[in-house]
Amino acid sequence: MVAPVRLSRWLALAFSAATLVLSLWIFLRIAVATGYHFGSVTDPKADPASIDVVQLPWIQFQLGSVAFRIDYYLGVDGLSLPLVILNALLTVLAVIGGWEKPRVKEYMALLLLLEAGVMGVFMALDLLLFFLFWEVELAPMFLLIGIWGSETEKHGMPGRIYSAWKFLLYTFFGSIFMLAGILLVYFQAGQNTASLPVLMQHLLPASTGVTLPLLGVTMGSQLLAFLLVFVAFAVKIPMFPLHTWLPDAHTDAPTEVSVILAGVLLKMGAYGLIRICLGLFPDGLQQFAPLLVVLAVINILYGAAICLVQKDMKRLVAYSSVSHMGVILLGVAAAAMAIHTSNPDVARFGTAALMGATVQMISHGLITSLLFFCVGVIYDRAHTREIEIFGGVAKRMPLWATLFTFAGLASLGLPGLAGFVAEYMVFTSSYRIWPVPTAIAVFTMILTAAYLLWMLKRVLFGPFNLRWNWLPDASWREAIPLVTLAAFIVLVGVYPGFLLDVIVPALHHLLPVATTALGR
Repeated sequence: MVAPVRLSRWLALAFSAATLVLSLWIFLRIAVATGYHFGSVTDPKADPASIDVVQLPWIQFQLGSVAFRIDYYLGVDGLSLPLVILNALLTVLAVIGGWEKPRVKEYMALLLLLEAGVMGVFMALDLLLFFLFWEVELAPMFLLIGIWGSETEKHGMPGRIYSAWKFLLYTFFGSIFMLAGILLVYFQAGQNTASLPVLMQHLLPASTGVTLPLLGVTMGSQLLAFLLVFVAFAVKIPMFPLHTWLPDAHTDAPTEVSVILAGVLLKMGAYGLIRICLGLFPDGLQQFAPLLVVLAVINILYGAAICLVQKDMKRLVAYSSVSHMGVILLGVAAAAMAIHTSNPDVARFGTAALMGATVQMISHGLITSLLFFCVGVIYDRAHTREIEIFGGVAKRMPLWATLFTFAGLASLGLPGLAGFVAEYMVFTSSYRIWPVPTAIAVFTMILTAAYLLWMLKRVLFGPFNLRWNWLPDASWREAIPLVTLAAFIVLVGVYPGFLLDVIVPALHHLLPVATTALGR
């Protein structure tokens, strides 16, 4: 913010690149020191060599007999470290993509602040610190959409204003429920700490009931805490029917902001669902699993079906995210049923579904970011994203068309690319636990192929529309994010083992710990 304009871009690039290098160095240091063991989600300090942790006293006070304590407790493990690296990578690419933005100093500063808030969510090991970082990302995202977004009028105001406020209100609505759930856990657990590892070892008793004020309804403390916290994660994922903010936010946000929004902000909800809901409220999640799998199938099919009627490329990609995030919900719903079973086959398939849901977070982040970057390239030239008015553009933009086609094929789950690995793991594993819902959900593969190939055909191929005879191909600066993401998509698709070997040991203890707690 205080640097001269000519230096602000380079400063943003330098600090975002340094963050990426540091994230990769942490990854390599742990991999070399431990033989590729990145720490357990349930006990991050079990092997000091396998995790980077900082825990310092931060806020401590007492009100009567109630002690209140929040620690500055940050760490990475096998679940969070891949998301930390993904956030760092996409921020570097977003800085490169936004190089020519107006008011560039403020734009770059807000991008870095957004990166910091998301990093905090993925690294926080204290529930109240997690909530703080969850709120920190709201302000920069609100401003990035509201200032640099689209001017297209919506409901009597510029679309950027409408979508920014809609994003803020939806997320803040969910945050209120999350705070209530966190406070319920804090006071009901009786540990005088909001440390996630401590709370995972002292889960709320499943048999304890809580009477809701005014309603007079009594329900289990775990189920109530789960429902409260889950609302915030459901908004962020986004889950039907709390998804309507996402297409508007994507449509009106700048390209780079859409990349960060789809690539990592949506993963905050999925990450919280796995680490907090599965880790702290296994009984509540297990009770909610039948409804969760119904909502997952609705997400998958509704998101794909509504893509078939979209006229705007960016809005189509946004609704495809609703569908693909439903795959994560399906995987978690399968894992939830595996918690409460004595059948070893169900337990194994539930664990595999959870691993697939986690890989889906990474693969979706890479693929959807590539799609948004591709849409942004042609929008910067043509100033329109309407599918119908293009045609045969591949003749003028061969490099861009090749990468756009590649992104579409990755999104529809072509074998050998990242999207196939995650969806294969989730669908094949979930079928063992939820056969009918999974069989219905798999139908989305046909819909996904239909809407993506339909879009690519109309925009890139067919008779050439001479109106676009002047279009230049992607520049080298625009090609950097496209080629980089394409390379990672191939890497995960061809050799997913390097990613699974990070995630699997970290999550391996989640389901057994939850099962033990339910047995008590």
